[in-house]
Amino acid sequence: MNTGSRSDEETSRVGPYDFDRLERSVEFLIQEHERLTGEREELVSELVDREHRIAKLESQLATEQRKRVTAAEGVDKILNRLEQLRTVVAVNTSNTSNTGGGS
Repeated sequence: MNTGSRSDEETSRVGPYDFDRLERSVEFLIQEHERLTGEREELVSELVDREHRIAKLESQLATEQRKRVTAAEGVDKILNRLEQLRTVVAVNTSNTSNTGGGS
């Protein structure tokens, strides 16, 4: 009556629950979970690095924009001053020619 133990073994494999197959599936899922967790950690780290880089570049951009505005204001002041000087020279030249211009 050794067939009893063999039928128990067959029942555990082929019966309503295939524990070997279930164990293989669980092992596969555990390995996939570990792999995906590692991949996620790498991606999160890369995302953090990129966010820091973006923040740094945005800060640099804001600084350069402020410099540009300051430079444009400086150029505008120089142009206004040159226009004033041109007007003064034009007025002086006009006054000099109206008064006889040195003759």
